[in-house]
Amino acid sequence: DWSSDVCSSDLILLFSSQLMNVLMEKELIEPLDERLMFGSAAGKNPVCRIKNTKIGVFLSGIGAMMSAGMIEELHAVFGCKKFIVFGSCGALIDLPSGKLILPSEAYRDEGMSYHYAKPSDYIALPGSKQLAHLFDELKADYVTGKTWTTEAFYRETINNREKRIKEGCICVEMECSALQAVCDFRGLELFVFLYAADSLNSEWSRRILGNLEMDHRIAYFYLAEEIAKRI
Repeated sequence: DWSSDVCSSDLILLFSSQLMNVLMEKELIEPLDERLMFGSAAGKNPVCRIKNTKIGVFLSGIGAMMSAGMIEELHAVFGCKKFIVFGSCGALIDLPSGKLILPSEAYRDEGMSYHYAKPSDYIALPGSKQLAHLFDELKADYVTGKTWTTEAFYRETINNREKRIKEGCICVEMECSALQAVCDFRGLELFVFLYAADSLNSEWSRRILGNLEMDHRIAYFYLAEEIAKRI
């Protein structure tokens, strides 16, 4: 029974294996037990916690299906009720590289959320309001707006991009709508912040996608840790 080893109720979900490796190397986090692995036949990852805390940390697979499935499993095993999620996104409007984004609603262009919530174009992310207050207290500069969740990252066509922008979407990513649908269905709380990496504002530009300096990645992790402590 490992359920008492993590988590008060908070777990940080991240997507960067580079960041996870550095956090382990710096001994900022520690695995709970080498036998306690979650994932799929393609690969599994250990559940960790921030040292001297009960805040869990987990490296999720990318995409709606994998990340939302991990929330289901981590909640079932540990009883986690608050999930702090952060990662990169594509900027749909003119946003500088690394700009922090608090998504307020997510366009449901994936299949996972429709198994958990009634059909609709958008799903609200209510945790963004609480995060905005926390970011204000922490003097973290951010913008809010809708996000476009899609798993078809090679089919972000010009027409679809323009439709989403007209509806108020400022970024595109692969998980938000599904994560929120699962959390709503299970009575869990979700807190998401993103940072602008590549740009789809005109022609696609890679910018810092996959190349964000590690110091910045760690800074985002510390921000997630502070959120976990305060919520």
